Amino acid sequence: MISTFWNISGIQSRKSLEFLEQSLNPICVYDDRGEMVYASQSFSELLPARVVQTNFFDCFPSIALTELKKFWSQALQGEKIQFLSQTRDVEQMLEGSLQFDADAKLMFFNVKKIDAAERIRNLAETYEQAISRSAHTHLATALINPDGGIIQCNQNLHKLLGTGDQEALNLEEFVHPDDRLIDQQFKQNMLKGSINTYTLEKRFVSRSNEVIWLNMSVSALKISACIHGHQQYYAVLLEDVTENKKIYSTLVRTEEKWKTLFLNSPYLFIQISKGGQIIYVSPAVEDLLGYQPEELLGRQIRELLHSSNLNEFELALQLWGSTLQTHQSNLECWWRSQSDRWVALSIQGQRFPASLAIDGIMISGHNITDRKCLESELRANEEKFRSLVLNSPGVVFRCDSSYKMESISDYIQVITNYPASVFINNQVRSYLSIVYPDDIALLKNSLVETILDRHCSSIDYRIIDVNGRICWVTEQKRGVFDQHGKLLWLDGVLLDISDRKGVEADLLHCKAFH
Repeated sequence: MISTFWNISGIQSRKSLEFLEQSLNPICVYDDRGEMVYASQSFSELLPARVVQTNFFDCFPSIALTELKKFWSQALQGEKIQFLSQTRDVEQMLEGSLQFDADAKLMFFNVKKIDAAERIRNLAETYEQAISRSAHTHLATALINPDGGIIQCNQNLHKLLGTGDQEALNLEEFVHPDDRLIDQQFKQNMLKGSINTYTLEKRFVSRSNEVIWLNMSVSALKISACIHGHQQYYAVLLEDVTENKKIYSTLVRTEEKWKTLFLNSPYLFIQISKGGQIIYVSPAVEDLLGYQPEELLGRQIRELLHSSNLNEFELALQLWGSTLQTHQSNLECWWRSQSDRWVALSIQGQRFPASLAIDGIMISGHNITDRKCLESELRANEEKFRSLVLNSPGVVFRCDSSYKMESISDYIQVITNYPASVFINNQVRSYLSIVYPDDIALLKNSLVETILDRHCSSIDYRIIDVNGRICWVTEQKRGVFDQHGKLLWLDGVLLDISDRKGVEADLLHCKAFH
């Protein structure tokens, strides 16, 4: 069906108008009050009929009406507004933009689907590949969203929780009721971006109602696109420390069992004075660090710690030695072994009860070197996660405020025939040197606008390839700022739209011909 919206002199044939309709991206035109004037064929196919015929302000229940009116008002004032939402009838995340034509008094609304399912699959597959390549197979791992929903996990987690492969799981549902709020502050700080990782011990309840203690390490994976309303996911590593907690509980209750358990425990226990002098070391020190227990007696515990961990340890030592009963997360430190190899231990300390008449502080620790290696691998793959989330054939780049490229993907060679290396830090040529001269000012204005508005910006412009051919590209970029508002870098993506521009040129030519 051809809309009566099109009244173009020179294009009167039905076939030409059908071709024009089919070539358009999903777009809807409203009057300045939000009433629909026109919807393209692709817009009608993207959204249900009830939504297409609806006033703009009734289409997006996931956004407050006051927020929609704010977007509308800003667009009426000449701003190009972009936002994410869901329609009333479609469980589909959409990305839309509003732009107002003051002369025609018409609001143009462009919309496109965000393929969240595909992005989730790519994110989960890459996460699983990173885990499978690791030799540290004894850890339970999971990829979760901010609500605790598990996107991907390994068999070790199913074994711990007593769950099956096909179940849709939420990690929060397995947390012991008394422990559900102990990491609330950590979660809030992570959402704010003030921290990227935290570690603590929590109780979980398995399907068989067994209470298990897990040492949980959570790392944020920030992504550049919104998936199911979330722009942050978490890599969670879980280690069963139930036995360690049982040993520790028994330790503080009875001195007699204390010695027996220490001699046979795979976990390291060190008794120190308040000044840090080693009084007792359990036999596990030989397996973990290679020392005989008697070698360490009388030495300062600080001699075994890496210098980068000393300040944290001093603070923890003061807390452990105080009478304050506060919940403390584990302290992760690197320890020097007898062979000068560094071993990562997760430790926690506590004063002895006064009733035991034992001086000093008892420190318990277990080996987390494998987990630290896995965390390092996960961090190394974080950039791959971001690239996969973009999920489009294009050029991914990072540059400074002068368009000097810190990194740029190899796909730039497909578009320009220049290898990516020539643009890195302007080694051979700058990226601006291949921008069409008439478009440089436009590109610089877009850069200033991106920095000032701190929003993702989009711009179409021309570049010149190595053979002198003019190519059209569309660029989307966003600035990354520090806590003081200083620009750190810009991340962006380029897509080749030369074919689309060719179609537009053909349409203009057809119009001129008729």
